[in-house]
Amino acid sequence: MKTRILTMIAILAVVIPCLVFGGIFMEGLILFIVAVGTYEFSKLADDPFPLSFVIMLILLEWIGLYIPSDIVFAYVGIIYLLLLALPVWHVRFTPKDSFICMSFIAFFILVGNAVQEIYALGPRYMTLIIVATYSCDSFAYLCGRFFGKHKLNERISPKKTIEGSIGGWVFGFLFSLLFWKLFMNKREFFLVLLSGICCPIFGQIGDLAFSAIKRCYKIKDFGNLLPGHGGILDRVDSLLFNLVCFYFLMMVVL
Repeated sequence: MKTRILTMIAILAVVIPCLVFGGIFMEGLILFIVAVGTYEFSKLADDPFPLSFVIMLILLEWIGLYIPSDIVFAYVGIIYLLLLALPVWHVRFTPKDSFICMSFIAFFILVGNAVQEIYALGPRYMTLIIVATYSCDSFAYLCGRFFGKHKLNERISPKKTIEGSIGGWVFGFLFSLLFWKLFMNKREFFLVLLSGICCPIFGQIGDLAFSAIKRCYKIKDFGNLLPGHGGILDRVDSLLFNLVCFYFLMMVVL
């Protein structure tokens, strides 16, 4: 527990300045998460990808974050065709590897673009998502530990409980409203209300979804970069889902 808390303090010490100062700091944070997340996903392949291939995938994703939105689908489509064709020419790169690469390339480009669009509206929106996500995550753990009796989804995550899930949603919602009251204006209430309702739900689904991936590939964690937490994907699984969720709400409401 001590290691987990110290690691979280270190994470906040990096993330908060990036949110405050933005610019190259925020872009660097996005690139770091995409790069490390891509490396962690690449290890799911039956035959580990060469580092040069992983770097190429990271560069393709990085380019996808900055090309015009009206051609991003065509750009991803070309990458898909190349990945689908690669097993024809490379015996060690299987169709299964193609689909692994296709999934995380599209996902990271989508999330990266969502982050840029959200942050362009103001750092407080990104902070709101983080507050909703990790207040839910923290109180789901605490409520589950002290009050949990009924399993939420034992097949995927044996330790998570229904009581913990409900507690996480309640506190995620309340902390979202508290953040709105302290740092946002009245015109943003409807968006905050919707995100306060939806983000704690989607965040927990994201957590379970990534747990299902780990169970499918029989791994405990995606990596070991963050002591007490595992890899980058183990720490941001809920956040990635909530970024896309909030991006959708933002596009509908604003």
